[in-house]
Amino acid sequence: MFFFKIINNVRIISAKIINNCNSGHPGMPMGMADIFCIFWYKFYKINFNNFFNKDKIIISNGHGILIKYILLYYINIYNLKNIKRFRQINSKTPAHPEKTKIIDASTGPLGQGIGIGIGIGLKQKILKKFNNFYNIFNNKIWIICGDGCLMEGVSNECMSFCGNLNINNIIIIYDDNKISIDGKVFFYFNENIKYKFISLNWNVIGPINGHCYISIYNSLKKAKKSYFPTIIIFSTIIGFLSPDKSNTEFVHGSCFKKKEYLNILKNYFINFKYKKKIFYKNKIKYFLYYFYYFKKNFFELIRIINKIFYFNLINIYLLNNKYKNFSTRFISSKILEEFFILKEIIIGSADLTSSNLTKNKKVCSIKRNFFFNKYINYGVREFGMSLINYGLSIDSIGYNICSTFLVFMNYMYSAIRNISMSKISSIFLFTHDSFLIGQDGPSHQPIEQLHALRIIPRIYVFRPYNIIEIIICWYLSFKLKKNCSAIILSRQNFKNKTNYINIYNVYKGGYNLTINKKKIDLIIISTGSDLEFCIFCYNYFKKYFNIKIISIYCINLFNKQKKCYKNKILKNEKILILESSNEDFWYKYKSKFFFILNLKKFGKSSNENDLKKYFNFTKKFIIKLCLYIINL
Repeated sequence: MFFFKIINNVRIISAKIINNCNSGHPGMPMGMADIFCIFWYKFYKINFNNFFNKDKIIISNGHGILIKYILLYYINIYNLKNIKRFRQINSKTPAHPEKTKIIDASTGPLGQGIGIGIGIGLKQKILKKFNNFYNIFNNKIWIICGDGCLMEGVSNECMSFCGNLNINNIIIIYDDNKISIDGKVFFYFNENIKYKFISLNWNVIGPINGHCYISIYNSLKKAKKSYFPTIIIFSTIIGFLSPDKSNTEFVHGSCFKKKEYLNILKNYFINFKYKKKIFYKNKIKYFLYYFYYFKKNFFELIRIINKIFYFNLINIYLLNNKYKNFSTRFISSKILEEFFILKEIIIGSADLTSSNLTKNKKVCSIKRNFFFNKYINYGVREFGMSLINYGLSIDSIGYNICSTFLVFMNYMYSAIRNISMSKISSIFLFTHDSFLIGQDGPSHQPIEQLHALRIIPRIYVFRPYNIIEIIICWYLSFKLKKNCSAIILSRQNFKNKTNYINIYNVYKGGYNLTINKKKIDLIIISTGSDLEFCIFCYNYFKKYFNIKIISIYCINLFNKQKKCYKNKILKNEKILILESSNEDFWYKYKSKFFFILNLKKFGKSSNENDLKKYFNFTKKFIIKLCLYIINL
């Protein structure tokens, strides 16, 4: 009787709140009320003050988040005003999950929550090395998903990865109501989910009647004891007990009319409110024991949580003289070798380890032993990798890096946007940064990717030229707290010798690479490997003209500098901007005589020299262009 009343109450509130705001998805909260309430009160380890050992709920079908808001109201976390302001501006109850201290992740488009949840589960497995007989890290990750989530290809990427590593703290609650916006899914989604998950090395429970309390309770209890990642298939009726719209697509994303709402009320007798106290688990004694018996691990854990890191600057400085005229991906790999002494760094690649140069002899790949290894072989799963990286980064413990080719960033774009929106610090490493990768052809030559990354809010896009810039890019990426970063590196070797450097100006994202005392004849602005052409022009013209070379390796960082500094750097009428991308952002620095040499078309499958001629990125052409601008 207890659960019957509270479940019905949740259904009525769902329908009423969605009707009040005249917008929402009542079908999922009404259909899953039985499952969610039993899970919430009997299985969910809830404690918002215990950061380490709290169960996580990731609602992948985020349009049904209202059910969680209602249950947060029942335990005094939210009040009635918060619920009534559902989908209103600046409310604590937005239409889809948005990450806060209470809401575990921003799931956004369908399917992404599965990858995020698996990333969180993997991080908890890795952090278990700090337990030492005390369960500081010992929780479950509960992922709620629907038919739409399993239709998305990224969910298959992530579930395959999870089953392969046996991340067994993952439990998926699958709301199998067989309805989506277009109607019954039978006509376009008719897979045998049970055998599909068995083939992916998952434990499968069900199908279970999603409206039978005893079956729900027993299946959840069984899932918690599983030695494998588990999915529970619950057969439910969308919009349960709505006489007009239940089990139809109409209840998925539209609110009820007045008559329909009254018909729902006839199915219930509601006069019930329940408040559950939050039982805070006292973990202080664990830390006292932990501190006494395992002092070294305790201080190491505190250092990692507070993001206090160290590395051998002397070794990195010596690299400056040892590695010149190499590709930036190679120089970066040598710097990463110094960083790998940090236990908290987790890095991985989507089957491009030998190309991204992200692994060395100091690190081992994570297999089913999560305790001492920190390199992740994601396989060919770029989208899944970026979502798992979201989950790894969500607790702000350590530094999480994933890598692939820049052109494959398109696969990851939605996840990068979601990470930026969630104010999470995460690092993306992209190599093969220009058309100069050559004969792989236009499908592998990035043209618009730099522009696509730079227009995302809250992301710092770094495209370094020499070892000093690369070191600072890594340092700044590690220091970011609420922003993610993308480090763009070259495949080809080029001349990137470090001459004059004002280290304080380098930190500003853009600085003068040359020493200029006379009147400036021309300013050339560029980034990354393209600066090789600019330095050549400077050396060619230095007897006749005074040319200033500006490296703006991070536009976002440079734009945040004071106006006086930016005017000092860019003060001139004649500016040439050179970059091997289709970037329109440079027009912000427009002056009286302003020229951009960039790419406006896709590449060709050819060798490096022919491609330079095709795009007019030859030294001869750039020299002629500089002379033309100077003589204007």
